[in-house]
Amino acid sequence: MTDMDVKQADQPFTRLTRLCQSMTDALDDALEAEREEHRGDPEANLTPVKAIVFLEDDEKAGIQIRDYEDSVQAMAALFMHMKAIFQASGRDLEFVGIPDTVEGAEDHD
Repeated sequence: MTDMDVKQADQPFTRLTRLCQSMTDALDDALEAEREEHRGDPEANLTPVKAIVFLEDDEKAGIQIRDYEDSVQAMAALFMHMKAIFQASGRDLEFVGIPDTVEGAEDHD
């Protein structure tokens, strides 16, 4: 991925975001089939499923967030998953906030 042109929209707007949509549509279909299969089964685990789908080619990337309250909640979940991936490979991953401006870096005690 080389371009950092960032856009957020309610509907897919590129090839990659349309493919992301297709992947979350397939998840929706699978979850619906699961609900039908286990209808009335009190032992079935049918808790809601959240998803973040990333796709990229050599030039662009696409992402779709499914069933998170907002993008901040999705980012927090993503960071936790990334940390777990690093830990599973014997590494540490720490996140440090970096202000966007010099004023943001000033001490505000």
